Amino acid sequence: MTLDPVLLTGIEEIDAQHEVLFDCLARLEHSITQEERWSAVHFALVQLSDFARIHFAVEEALMRLHAYPSFAAHVAEHHGFTAKLHELKETSIRADISNEMIAFLREWLVHHIGGSDHAYVPHLRTAPLATS
Repeated sequence: MTLDPVLLTGIEEIDAQHEVLFDCLARLEHSITQEERWSAVHFALVQLSDFARIHFAVEEALMRLHAYPSFAAHVAEHHGFTAKLHELKETSIRADISNEMIAFLREWLVHHIGGSDHAYVPHLRTAPLATS
């Protein structure tokens, strides 16, 4: 799965990072078909988790710099995703949850980027840097 152009925010760095997240998802989808499935899936999940952490830190820094009013709610979504991803990693060690995992990740990324991330774009474009 690749990043649908409708999900582009117009913020070059954020869009590039979203593309990497979708690349991680594509690697995860591909890993499900591999002979060494368990290790391939686990490695793909670790890559996704690591990059999501980096991406969330960048987004949160931008929102903090511009005093985004819905910062706390947005960060809560990031924390929820991180917790669910950790749960998926733990569960995938014991059981094949490939289809549910892919469905959750695809749906979450599309919904979050298309909704919550798009919501902060107008604010970032017009708000001055926060001073404090």
